[in-house]
Amino acid sequence: MDFALAPRKISDSLLLLMKSIPGALYAGALRGAAAEGNKKARAMLAMRRQQDLPQGPFDLWIHAASLGEYLMAKPLIARAEKAKMRVLVTFFSTSGCEIAQREVAHFAFIPLDRQKAIQKFLAATQPRQVLFMKYDLWPLMTDALRTRQIPYSVAFAQVKPGATKLWAWNPLERPMWAGAKYVFHQTLESLNLWSENRYENGLLSGDGRFDQVGQQFAPDMIRNFTDFRPVLVVGSSWHAEEALVLPLLMQFPVLKVILAPHDLSRVEALASKLPVPHIRWSKYGSHSPEALEEARVMIVDTMGDLPALYACGTFAFVGGAFGPGLHNILEALAHGLPVVCGPRVKGHWEATHPDAPVHLLPEKAVAQDLGQWLRDRLDHVALLNKEKAQAKAFIAQHRGASQRVWDVLHPAEGL
Repeated sequence: MDFALAPRKISDSLLLLMKSIPGALYAGALRGAAAEGNKKARAMLAMRRQQDLPQGPFDLWIHAASLGEYLMAKPLIARAEKAKMRVLVTFFSTSGCEIAQREVAHFAFIPLDRQKAIQKFLAATQPRQVLFMKYDLWPLMTDALRTRQIPYSVAFAQVKPGATKLWAWNPLERPMWAGAKYVFHQTLESLNLWSENRYENGLLSGDGRFDQVGQQFAPDMIRNFTDFRPVLVVGSSWHAEEALVLPLLMQFPVLKVILAPHDLSRVEALASKLPVPHIRWSKYGSHSPEALEEARVMIVDTMGDLPALYACGTFAFVGGAFGPGLHNILEALAHGLPVVCGPRVKGHWEATHPDAPVHLLPEKAVAQDLGQWLRDRLDHVALLNKEKAQAKAFIAQHRGASQRVWDVLHPAEGL
């Protein structure tokens, strides 16, 4: 197999040394951070040392770097379990791992990319097939899989121009990606870029995120709070989004707000700034119907409940796009909510798709910009209803990526 232009004059020993560098550097940095007291680094090392590796063989090993990739994998895990396959799920990060540990029968942390750790892991788990979600391929691990003739593929990749894996002279990354049986791409643009750069294993699947949104329903008890009034759901908010919402609470007395801060440690400080009656989601059941009806804002102070609460909304203001980057807008769209957000949406093609009812506020937006967007939809019910229908149609149009991946990998199963 031609591993996509890797230089042939590099000796095997030098190439092995080069492939060992990423794992060695990361392991060293992780240990250094742990020694300096970094809690996340300590947890990542401790969990790997303490884990009892699940014993194989496994029909399918699915690797997710962290929670976001795991959520994309859930429809594929469900199909594999329906087919009576024995499935192993691994994480790289500890982020969200407790959710996966509760939901899957066999869970482990992928080893750091070191020869001995890889040998121990593969000897114990004995996977027959591997599926990486989006990325997180490592040179020594993929080398070991190829040596053992264990086929691996990548689901829902998204490649951008200039990505190092596209470089013709890249003896670390090109063998990893060219050695995959299939690389399933989210978009046609990504697939075309892949093929133009002499990869021959690309296929178009679509975006797996669409297959796992909109599965939760609004809690019946929430109706005492929403009271048949328009509801703005502010999802994964940062300071910038809250600074635009708070001044509007007095301007829109009819509006109810469900406010879910990205950082739950800020709940107390956020509550102290609210100029209107408010409640907390975690204490919802302790309030009287009258108090719930009077409250204008409900602060979501729990993890994992935002997707279901989008189902209670009329429209959504999704956070992150004035700062580090946009958070998930697909849950809001799946529940038929038109979305407004900041302008920093790089890497989120759905936010600029012409069929998606998503409005990007300017970089230096003020409360009046958000207020005008709300007023346009409150005053024009036809526009609101049109966008609600567009949101649901957009999600429906892009579902099916998981099934397309499954049909290629396991055509005989027919699930």
